[in-house]
Amino acid sequence: MDNLTQTEQGTADTAGAEKENAAAVLGKFKDVETLMKAYSDLQAEFTRRSQRLSELEKGNKAQSLSDVEGKEPSRMDEEQLLSAALENDRVKDAVIADYLKSVSAPKSVPLLSGGGGVAAPRVAPKSVKEAGRLAQEFLKK
Repeated sequence: MDNLTQTEQGTADTAGAEKENAAAVLGKFKDVETLMKAYSDLQAEFTRRSQRLSELEKGNKAQSLSDVEGKEPSRMDEEQLLSAALENDRVKDAVIADYLKSVSAPKSVPLLSGGGGVAAPRVAPKSVKEAGRLAQEFLKK
């Protein structure tokens, strides 16, 4: 009988150890059924939040696309931008430098364009008599 008593006691100890082990694994839950219910509730909540997040992302993307496509800057936006630019010395210096660069850039005037004629050599009078004749021709015209 000793052997039988030891076996029953060993089986009882093993069952008790398994219950303690299961309780440690289940944490704050009383039993496996409570744990499964909590898991199902958590999974349902996660699904709802994922769907809500997806809807919000779609709405946000659609709104940002419509803002970019159809919106021209309003007068208020321009005023705010202007006042912000005037307060920033670095921006002012960059704008002034760009303006001065565009104003001071050398601009050449084309001497001949579009196949125009060549200028005749300059006629300079060699005497006073010739100068008088050129003056009379000029005044007649």
